[in-house]
Amino acid sequence: MRNLKTRTDDSTFELNLAPMLDIIVSIVPMLLMSIAFVHVTTIDTPIPQVVEKAIAAANEKNKDQIQVLLSVSNTAGFKIVINDKGQSTEHLLSLKENKLDLDGLYKEIVSLKKTYPDVFRMELNPEESVPLNEIVSVLDQVRTIKAGDPKMTFKDVETGKPIETNLLFPDVVFGNVTGG
Repeated sequence: MRNLKTRTDDSTFELNLAPMLDIIVSIVPMLLMSIAFVHVTTIDTPIPQVVEKAIAAANEKNKDQIQVLLSVSNTAGFKIVINDKGQSTEHLLSLKENKLDLDGLYKEIVSLKKTYPDVFRMELNPEESVPLNEIVSVLDQVRTIKAGDPKMTFKDVETGKPIETNLLFPDVVFGNVTGG
């Protein structure tokens, strides 16, 4: 019988990793460049300090009690939903000549602000098909009073005195930023 011997020269070999490293070095930058990042930007606009304090206090007080939601659609128009302590009220503004009725929205928002003077936050939900310039136009209608219109009055949280401001709903939050 033949004696089995192990050969020591076959048990060791060198692995050439250079081609594998070349592939990794070329693929990693390509993968990093192909990633889509979601970038959410907030725009801070200066508002008077008294109004800023009132907004912070009102948001804390009304956080679970009063919510104003505005939906924007190119096919249906505007839908304003007010959730007031569990009661929900809807206001519909249809399109005017196949366009968003911005003047009608402004009148409705001013009337809403007179009813709820201590609410400063609004959630905006535009459909994906609404162009950016129309969203900016909607923001212009809901944030401030037009020149020549009477100012809104609310109470200062520290002194209790009435304060006039040209702001309607300066704290606008997008409810569907990620498209969900």
